[in-house]
Amino acid sequence: ATFEPAGATRVELEHKIAQYDRGETMMASRRLACMAELDARDDGGIPSEAVRRSRSKCSSKKAKRAAKTATALENMPEARAALARGEISEEHADALADAAERVSPAMVDAELAGDAAKRPADLFAKQSREWANKKESDADQQARHERQVKARRGTAWEKPGGMVALFAEFDPHEGGHVKKALAREVDRLWRADGGRDGTPDDIRTTEQRTADALANLILGRVPGAAGGTPERPHPKYLLTARADTTRLRAETPEGMAELTDGTPLPQSVLERIVCDGALVGQMFDTDGSILWQGREKRLATDEQWMALVARDGGCVCCGTDPAHCEAHHLDPWASPSDGTTDIDRLVLVCTRTHHLIHDHGWTIERVHGRWELRRPTRPPPRPVVAHPAERRRRPVSRPSPAAIPAPNRSAAAGPKITLESARSARGDRTNPTTPP
Repeated sequence: ATFEPAGATRVELEHKIAQYDRGETMMASRRLACMAELDARDDGGIPSEAVRRSRSKCSSKKAKRAAKTATALENMPEARAALARGEISEEHADALADAAERVSPAMVDAELAGDAAKRPADLFAKQSREWANKKESDADQQARHERQVKARRGTAWEKPGGMVALFAEFDPHEGGHVKKALAREVDRLWRADGGRDGTPDDIRTTEQRTADALANLILGRVPGAAGGTPERPHPKYLLTARADTTRLRAETPEGMAELTDGTPLPQSVLERIVCDGALVGQMFDTDGSILWQGREKRLATDEQWMALVARDGGCVCCGTDPAHCEAHHLDPWASPSDGTTDIDRLVLVCTRTHHLIHDHGWTIERVHGRWELRRPTRPPPRPVVAHPAERRRRPVSRPSPAAIPAPNRSAAAGPKITLESARSARGDRTNPTTPP
């Protein structure tokens, strides 16, 4: 029978979404297997990515991505089987293929594939990058960085309608600086348009605001760019790198060095960062938990923000960049919880996750060393407010006079007519405890 979403309950809709996702993943497994088989045949035919692009009309980027993953899965039987069972998504398989390209398919299948089903695809992609960083030598990281620097490019052209378009690609380190500067200027314009207390999207869209921010950066229209003392950026808009102190040894550098999104830093790039940037010491235990950081105010201080960026690297639930995150109190600041702005009771969450927590009753919990977003056991009631036009069109339902007992002014003449009894008599479904 055909399933009709309009007549289904919330539980049924959630079940169907999961069922269809699982089916889509299993179909993707068969498609990737066919692509791998097609590319393995030495018959002079066109490659699988061209077949998929022409038949499904998908983008060239998506077709190339699928062909790369299909080839990698042929050498990763555990990952291939998990995808066929619908336990991991195609995005998980893409992350495994990227790691296999940097290390080896056999090592990825043995050490990393088992974790894929435990995390959402975006967080697993970050985990797989960090895992590959530890397996790569500094020489490999340096060689890859040099290839990326060499591949940088940028162009500008005029489109047929007269609009001017820009395109650029950078290596991760330089591109990280560009993204942070752009995010900071976008946020400044958003606040100028009214910010959280206004309606900034009524003034200009996010895309328009981003275009204006890019123009301001290029043309030097950012406050402080034309001279004077520039405003100190918030720590969320600074490119942050994490490194073991052993990597700062000039003689025998060793240990971890990476950007907060998991991008590895070869020694040459780390040394340049040390020369041009500011070093901020943080103390961590072996699990990556900060042992000490100052705490005094309701809002997280700049020092605490630097610690949060270094520790969390972004939203702990979805991995969103720190530039789009907020510091969340695990123990609510307001009564009755009276939470404190303590570094070990703060986490970075994106704006969407923050709204889910504060407006929809979701909670965030630490499970087996990882943060998980938990849905409320019972969704909070949301009042249905009709559109003003609907309210105007809706007929007013008035009870008949006979349905309401006539009030008796005499105290001895019967029961007193209360607000609750009157509502009950006229069949009003409004909660009696709710003030009129």
